[in-house]
Amino acid sequence: MIIENRVYRLQPSSGASWLERLSEPFAAALGPGRYPLRFSIVDVTCTEIVLEATVVHFSAHEGYARAFSTIELLDPKRRVAPSAPFVAVQIIPTGVRCEFGGFAGDAGPVTNLLASAVDFLVTHPNAVNASDLNEMAGNVLYVEGKSLDDFLLGHLGLATAASNRIGTFVDPTGIAYLDDVVNALNAARAVAGIRCELYTVLQSELGVSIEWSEAGCAVGTVLRPEAILHAVESLRAEGVDAIGGVSVIHGVTAEMFARHVAGEIPNPSGGVEAIITHLISKVFRVPTAHAPLPYYREMKGTPTNNPRASAEFISTPHYYSVLKGLARAPRLVPLPRRDCACHDTMTVNNVGAVVMPASCLGGVPALAAEYSGIPLIAVSENTTVLRMTNQKMQMGNVIEVRSYLEAVGVLLALRKGLSVSSLRRPLRGARRLSGATQEPARRLAPTPQ
Repeated sequence: MIIENRVYRLQPSSGASWLERLSEPFAAALGPGRYPLRFSIVDVTCTEIVLEATVVHFSAHEGYARAFSTIELLDPKRRVAPSAPFVAVQIIPTGVRCEFGGFAGDAGPVTNLLASAVDFLVTHPNAVNASDLNEMAGNVLYVEGKSLDDFLLGHLGLATAASNRIGTFVDPTGIAYLDDVVNALNAARAVAGIRCELYTVLQSELGVSIEWSEAGCAVGTVLRPEAILHAVESLRAEGVDAIGGVSVIHGVTAEMFARHVAGEIPNPSGGVEAIITHLISKVFRVPTAHAPLPYYREMKGTPTNNPRASAEFISTPHYYSVLKGLARAPRLVPLPRRDCACHDTMTVNNVGAVVMPASCLGGVPALAAEYSGIPLIAVSENTTVLRMTNQKMQMGNVIEVRSYLEAVGVLLALRKGLSVSSLRRPLRGARRLSGATQEPARRLAPTPQ
């Protein structure tokens, strides 16, 4: 099994939505034995869609080949009809230098603000993980990014869980920090009552390293992905419900870390952490999250003058936030049929809105929202290194706002069933449908006697 990052330049096919236009050419470009673990549109022209993707190469005889045989984005399931409870999804993409969420947990306040306006807010670990801090509200559902994508594509449901038993894998590259990891596990058990007593050290080093994409995003690769999958399989055999992991990430220089802390570039480790957890989500369909072992201890100076980065300086294993998130993360329920409705399980039918940075509309959450006609609230203040705004994407479901404060108002309006346009000025008048035929009216007229 090999993981690599690639750029695809596709000629779009016909279709009403972006998913429909890119599915056929993307499938052809991938070819057999390849699975897109993550991807995003990074540019579009009149004749071309440019994708950056992380792809898994696998052979048919490999033990996990069957798990990669189905590509969810090629068979999306459209939202049938909105239903209660009212759920919003918040996306804070990793590895793109989000102004809100580009540092450890600094999207926590806006996450909780959005959660106050809905019944449940689904978000991913990147939004709330902050080393030893995780202050997400009680109605925030902690869902790994790949599982969140598949939830929006209609392939997964979410069932709330009172408590999960968490298993942890440790990259042997960081064996010097094993005591710190075990202390985090035991502290979580003693203080918070989290069920996280089981851990395993991988049989071989993962070889996790960073890369940078052409668009300036932090990505990366894993040299031995099978080591993760074997470890997760053994933990699952012991009855764990969720998987956490810690590993050393190679390739981060002192200069990179300093530029990240200064807000100049994305977090170098963010993209490759997503690859690790996407892999687990795809194969095992369990809640999962990851934390980096302190590869940069010798690079740190304290204190930092950037308060948004301060959470990265208060912990050695950076792992308690993961344990707190996974402890009550929702269980993942596969939805095999388009009309599948499961009792006490949230599906895409419950999603009333998606909230995300206005410059990141090329990812799966935005494309899935367009496909299902879900309102997409695009926040311009949350700038990133990307430039995929609705000016390029031309989606009809996008509601553009400046701030998360404004986004909360839109969520409240949607929840109450109010027209968002009624709350803005100028207010346009009723519009007559031009070119409408009079034939239906003649059919409805009384028949002459």
